[in-house]
Amino acid sequence: MDKTKKAIFIFAIALISLCGLICRYFYLMVLSPRNDAASRNIYRIERGPILDRNGVVLAIQTRLFRVSGWRPTLKNPDYVAKKLSEILEIPEKEIKEKFEKKGGDLIQLARKVSYESAEKIQDLIKSGEISGIRVDNDYGRLYPEKELASHLIGFAGDDNKGLDGIELKMDNYLYPVGNQEAFSGVVYGNQVYLTIDVNIQNFAQQASMDIMDQYEPQDGVITLVADAKTGEILAYVSMPELDLNNYTKYNADDSIKRNKPAIYNYEPGSVFKVFSISSFMHLPTPVQGKERVTPESRFFCNGFYYNVPGPPIKCTGKHGNIDTGDIIKYSCNPGTCTASESVSEEDFYYMITQFGFGSPSGAEISEAVIEVNKVENWTGYSKPTKAMGQEISVNALQIVKAATAIANHGKLLVPHVVKKVVDATGHVVFETGTDVIQEVISPSIADSMLLMMERASQDRGTARRHNVGGVRMSMKTGTAQVYDPEIGTYSKEKFTASCLAIFPTEDPQYIIYNVVFYPKGQVTTGAGIAVPAVGKLANDIISYKGMPRKGDTVLGFDGTINDNGQDKNYSVIDVIPDFTGASKKHLLPLFRDDRFNLVIRGEGWVVKQSPAPGTPVEPGMTLEFELQ
Repeated sequence: MDKTKKAIFIFAIALISLCGLICRYFYLMVLSPRNDAASRNIYRIERGPILDRNGVVLAIQTRLFRVSGWRPTLKNPDYVAKKLSEILEIPEKEIKEKFEKKGGDLIQLARKVSYESAEKIQDLIKSGEISGIRVDNDYGRLYPEKELASHLIGFAGDDNKGLDGIELKMDNYLYPVGNQEAFSGVVYGNQVYLTIDVNIQNFAQQASMDIMDQYEPQDGVITLVADAKTGEILAYVSMPELDLNNYTKYNADDSIKRNKPAIYNYEPGSVFKVFSISSFMHLPTPVQGKERVTPESRFFCNGFYYNVPGPPIKCTGKHGNIDTGDIIKYSCNPGTCTASESVSEEDFYYMITQFGFGSPSGAEISEAVIEVNKVENWTGYSKPTKAMGQEISVNALQIVKAATAIANHGKLLVPHVVKKVVDATGHVVFETGTDVIQEVISPSIADSMLLMMERASQDRGTARRHNVGGVRMSMKTGTAQVYDPEIGTYSKEKFTASCLAIFPTEDPQYIIYNVVFYPKGQVTTGAGIAVPAVGKLANDIISYKGMPRKGDTVLGFDGTINDNGQDKNYSVIDVIPDFTGASKKHLLPLFRDDRFNLVIRGEGWVVKQSPAPGTPVEPGMTLEFELQ
C-alpha cells in the first residue's frame, strides 16, 4: 500500500471512530435516562407549596410572566411607560427611569406578572399601540392570601430560593436537591403544612389591625394563638404585615420586615409575674429566715417597695394586706418584690432558664435570643425587677412556650409552626407531635396559678375588660416601661402593653398572647388596650370552635331544648349577650330598642349570631340571627 492510500485509510478509520464517539456521547447525554443529580438539571424544579393545617394554600409555584423592553424597537417611551404603569401598577416615573438608564438593549421591567396583566400588554403589542415590549413566560411564587401570616411564611426570591421565614427555614424540603424523582419532566418539591388555621389567623389579624388603627403603636403588634394541649401555633401575627406578592417594594432595612414574634426582644412587664410567682411557689428551699411562698401567703402593699439600694419601686395602687393570688389579680409590684425575697438569686435564675427564657423556643423558625444575665452581674435591683418582668429580655414565642407549662399541669412543651411535610407522592416525610421538654413546676402549682390568673379576669382584676361570657378565662396583663439608651433610663412616653390569656381555666385549650409596642394616646396599658383585643379574639375562637358557654341552651338529640333549669337573660345593656338557643319570642324586645337594626333568618331557635357575644354595643349596629 502506497503512502497516499495508507493516509486515506488512517483518516477514514479516525473519522469513523470520531463519529462513533459523537453518537455514543449523544446517546449517553440526551437519549439515555440517567439517575445522577447532574442529569436531573434538565428537568424543571417546581418549589413545593406551603399550606395551613387544613390544606389552604398559602404559597405556591405558578406560571407567571416577565415583561421587558427592547431598545432598538422602543418607540414613544413616555406613552409606553404610561400604559404599562396603568397595567402593572408600577409608578410611571420608575418605568421611564429604566428606559433612560444606560445599559444593554434588553431592559428588565417586571417579573411575576399575572396572566391578566400579561394578556392586556399582549393586546397592546398586537394592536400596534405600543412597541419595543415583550412578554415571556416566567415561573414564580404566588401568595394567594397576600399579607396573611406573611412573616411566618417568608419569601422566595427570583431564583426560587427561600429568603426568609418558612420559605428559608424549610428551603431544603420545598426546593429539592439531590436524587429526586422526576414526573413528566418536573421535579416537585415537598408540601409543607403549617400549624396555623387561616380562620383563627384572620381573627387574630383583625384584632391586631383594630389596635393598629386605634392606637397607632410605633413598633406594631404581635398576636400569637397556640393550642394549649400541643403547643402548635394556630395564629402568628406580626403587625404591620407584608404583601408577599410585592415583597421587593420594601427597603432592605425596613423595620416592617422584622419577624417580631421570633426576633424582637423586649422587656415583657407584669405578664412575667405569672412565671416568677410560680417559681417562688415551686422552689422547695427558701432563703434563710424566709417562708416559702404559697397561695395563702400574705403581703402588704402601701404603694412602694423599699428593700432596694436606691429609690423605692412604685406600684400602681395601694393594695393593703393581700395574698399571693391578689399579686396576680392587681399586678402588685411590692407584693411581687416581697415574694422574691423568699428565694436566692441563683435559684431564681435557674427557674427563669427552666421556663425556657434565654434559649430558642424550638419552633421551626429562625430566632434571635438574648441570654438571661448571669447572677454575678445582678445588682440590688435585679431580683425584684426581674420578678416584675423588667431587666429581662424575651421574645413572644418564649412567653407562649412558658405558658404551656401553666396550661399543662407544669409540663413545658415545644411550640411548633410546622405540622408536617408531605412529598409529591403523598408520603409523609416527617410530622411534628406534642413534645414535652420537662416538668418545670408541680401540677398543683400550675393549677393554682391558673386560678390566680382567673381572679385577674374577674371583678376589679386588671384583665376584667375582656367581655368574654360563659367561658372561664385565666389572664395576666403587662405594662412595661421601655428603656431609652439616649437618656440612660426608662422612658416616660414609651410603654409595651400586653396580655396573656389561657382558657378555659378548668381545662385549657388555647393560649393567646398579645403585645402592643409603644401605643400612642392617653391609653397605654395592657389592661386598656390588649385585654379588650384578646377578649374579642377569644370570643371569635370560642364561636368558631363551637366551645360551650356556661348557661348556653343545649340542643338535645331528640330535638328538644334544655335550658339546664334556668331562664337566660337576654337584656342588652353595654355588650351583646350570647343569644344561642333563644327563640324568636326572646328576640322580639330587640325590635323596640332603637339602637339596633335586626335581621332574622329562619325559624326555630338561634344557632348563629353576628356580632359575637361580648361585642360592645354601638348605636345603629346591625344584629343578625340565624334560626333553625
